[in-house]
Amino acid sequence: EVKLAAESRISFFDSLIKIGQGFQEIFGIFGNAIGDILGLTAVKSGDKRSKVGEYFKTIGDGLTTTKKKLNELSDKISEAKNADGSTIEAVKGAISSANDVFEQLIASLTTLAGVAKEAGDTNIGDANNAGAAVAADKDGVDTIIKSVNAIIEVAKKSEVEISSGDAGNAVNAAANTDAPAALAANAGAGDNSGPKLAEEVSKADSWAMIDKIKDSKTTAGNLNQNNNNDAGTLAVGTPSHANGAKAATNADLAAAVALKAMTKGGKFSAAANEDGAVKAAAVTAVNKVLGILDLIIRKTVAINLDKIREAVKGIQYSETTTESAEASSTQPAATK
Repeated sequence: EVKLAAESRISFFDSLIKIGQGFQEIFGIFGNAIGDILGLTAVKSGDKRSKVGEYFKTIGDGLTTTKKKLNELSDKISEAKNADGSTIEAVKGAISSANDVFEQLIASLTTLAGVAKEAGDTNIGDANNAGAAVAADKDGVDTIIKSVNAIIEVAKKSEVEISSGDAGNAVNAAANTDAPAALAANAGAGDNSGPKLAEEVSKADSWAMIDKIKDSKTTAGNLNQNNNNDAGTLAVGTPSHANGAKAATNADLAAAVALKAMTKGGKFSAAANEDGAVKAAAVTAVNKVLGILDLIIRKTVAINLDKIREAVKGIQYSETTTESAEASSTQPAATK
């Protein structure tokens, strides 16, 4: 009987070590799957809008792989020897909850990838040289706003802190040489508008940009030069003034640049020799938005994997070979 008890404990430890090793592998899968293309250099000058779609698809694929591996781990846990049933169910419950979260993130990422794919081979910073800017596709911008909201909602439920950032001051469209002209002039933007747009985007708070996208309206029709226009309206509104249109805040302007740069149809206006500056503004804006979405998703994934890790650490031994059932909390080194 003592020998049987010893063997059952060894069997339990073997199972626990395998579970721990399996979990550690999963913990690394998501980062390894998407690590190469994330962060502030997700896109670069000269990239097509479809590259943004590839970015979203790669994160979605990484989550899909993680989800599949978690399901495999759940099956492996079910086969654990001499483990207390209630502690096993706790792990399986944590895996199921995490997979529900990942499923929602995957759905949003798939939708976002579709919007960028539809924008296709158009350059991220596509501009009419010495010509009018063009409104972005309203359906595409609406879809991005809806998907960003869905990702933020999932993250909040996982207790990820979402900052509203510092939105900055209004950016007026007082002349065709001001930054808003490069975004939304109805004729060729004036000299220095491109570099000024790049400067506004460069100083924009990424968290505030995401916050402005989240809360954006997308009012179609002619843009009003002096209204406090939000990001969505600046992106989809029809250029109707040589100076473009006022942005309610710096973050609204930068977020509008990102929205226009990621969706089909949208074009900027570039003065002579300022095409490069406009492209730089667009690329920086897109990278700021993607960088924050990356951070939000990573934090959401990490929190949910940590819940599974804690549940794995709580797996208990159950000695069913003796009349007096004994349970003791034990954890494998691999999950620490």
